[in-house]
Amino acid sequence: MKLFVVTCLMVTFGNTSTLSSRLAIAQTNSYFDSSVTNNNVFGESLLKPVWQDRLDTVALVSWDSSKQVNDFIAVLQQPTSETLSIADTTVSNVAPPTQTSTLAPTGDREDETAGATTKGLYVSPAELAGLETNAPQWARRIEFLPTLLSGSQERLGCVLGNIFRMEHDHVTLGLDDYSIGIQPVPPRPKLLYEFNEKFLEPGYLNQGIETRTGAVWRPSIWVFGEYRASFSYFDRDRSNDTVAEQVNRLDLFAQLNLTATERVLLGLRPLDKESSGSRQFTGYNFNNGRILDGLNARVQTLFFEGDFGEIFPWLDPYDSRGLDFGFSIGRMPLLAQQGLLINEDAIDALTITRNTLNGNGNLNLRITGVFSWRGINRNSATGRANDFDPGSKMFAFLTESDFAKRTVNMDVVYVDGDEAFGDMFAMGVSSIRRHHLYENTYNTSLHFLTSIAAGEKTDYSNQGELFFAQTSWTPHSTEDLIYFNSFWAVDQFTSPARGPNNGSALGQTGILMAGPDLGNYGAPLAVRTDDLVGASLGRQFFFDHTRSQIILEMGAAQETKGASRGTIASGLRVQKAMGQHLIGVLDGFVGKQAGARVSQGVRLELRTKF
Repeated sequence: MKLFVVTCLMVTFGNTSTLSSRLAIAQTNSYFDSSVTNNNVFGESLLKPVWQDRLDTVALVSWDSSKQVNDFIAVLQQPTSETLSIADTTVSNVAPPTQTSTLAPTGDREDETAGATTKGLYVSPAELAGLETNAPQWARRIEFLPTLLSGSQERLGCVLGNIFRMEHDHVTLGLDDYSIGIQPVPPRPKLLYEFNEKFLEPGYLNQGIETRTGAVWRPSIWVFGEYRASFSYFDRDRSNDTVAEQVNRLDLFAQLNLTATERVLLGLRPLDKESSGSRQFTGYNFNNGRILDGLNARVQTLFFEGDFGEIFPWLDPYDSRGLDFGFSIGRMPLLAQQGLLINEDAIDALTITRNTLNGNGNLNLRITGVFSWRGINRNSATGRANDFDPGSKMFAFLTESDFAKRTVNMDVVYVDGDEAFGDMFAMGVSSIRRHHLYENTYNTSLHFLTSIAAGEKTDYSNQGELFFAQTSWTPHSTEDLIYFNSFWAVDQFTSPARGPNNGSALGQTGILMAGPDLGNYGAPLAVRTDDLVGASLGRQFFFDHTRSQIILEMGAAQETKGASRGTIASGLRVQKAMGQHLIGVLDGFVGKQAGARVSQGVRLELRTKF
């Protein structure tokens, strides 16, 4: 691979795509004539992104005359081309753009900083306006709403910054004409306890211990975790939902590192305990004046994971037999389909993974088999949300495939449960990719899931489908993120395994449909996959060089059968990093369900990472 720099068009875009002049850097698989490296004069400019995306090969080019520029543009406009000679510079494999330009160079431009004269292209505002309107009608219609949302909330970011005394982050694309020098590296965040090789500390690796299998182990121990404390008030217009409490949670981990691929992880949650499909947190209930006791010494996480080929390297000294099977055994968290299919806190299981398979357009295929032999928490769309099934066993086959333009996941799960819970099959398919359109680049995640009862239907083994879609993009000149997520639950889709406080499968829709997993403060919109359609629209604003953020979100859900009641809510989340270890969080919401009074809630949380 070689790195080349392109001399690009000097342009300034409108409000929706404001870019400063700079040099564009790109990577290419092609190689150029060695004379390219002798041309070290750059026209200070920026190639229009739609052109840059279409060039298979870019090179360092120095314009010596207007004729060379016109020749270069003429080749770009041709249907196909193999080589383009510009003076002594040869550019190979130039692919044409999808749209053409009639722009002409205007001659030399005086460099204001160095006093030197460089060659380049100049695009007038009128000509630029012509370029921007070349997008086809269908593209402008598709991107009308995203473009409107991107521009309409710019002032809102400034207002929020003034209210919370934070500076809204903006992207500056121009190259500075002065050196900023070597920037200091922040100090390493120390863990609670470190033995032998320390976390992220520079230095020499020790010799290690050679085992009888030929593996070299360098044991080290890290102790780390997170403490969370919150005050919360939550009222969702139900007598048993009014919450006023102070609660605490401590996640404490000890990790024994043997190599880069082998480790043992022990995890405890001593301030909250699981009981009858729910969790009790240590704290204080302001409603009745009771102290909440969740103290326990139960092991929440304990597993070993490693790579068979690394543990027994003498079986394959030349690494040619394909023995690199990853595995884990013990009590561990498990996630599938971004938590839509499986989202379990602690599951006793054995997993075996085969990675780095490829062929037929598949760049990397990962296959994982899962067997869980001890009960799991079963999800229900109509009954008790996530109840413990002590006699259940689970078998899962999880895959992830990376292609040139997308990542595809296909997962299949079978649960053999007690008679009261029933047996079931579940399946999920998803596609994650980026879409490059004329105004923005969009990230999409599309999911289809289904559950089928393998016998008699129960609340925990039922038939249903779930369609789920996520779309997000970053407005120009900001670090912000705008997202629109939607779902449609047909009949009663039941997730095979979910932790007691992990809510329904719809928590990925947004902050209004996901609880914080701390205390009895639940999801503002208590949605379940039972004949329901809904969506959320939000924007994540970044401030103070991404150390602070504010999320504004609106969400709604509508029943598609029965009473057909609707619910709507709006929510706010403010997060601010303080130093290297502290994060402050403020949450609030207001909502309304058809036929009920207004519901509201607010919580203040301090998170300490160590």
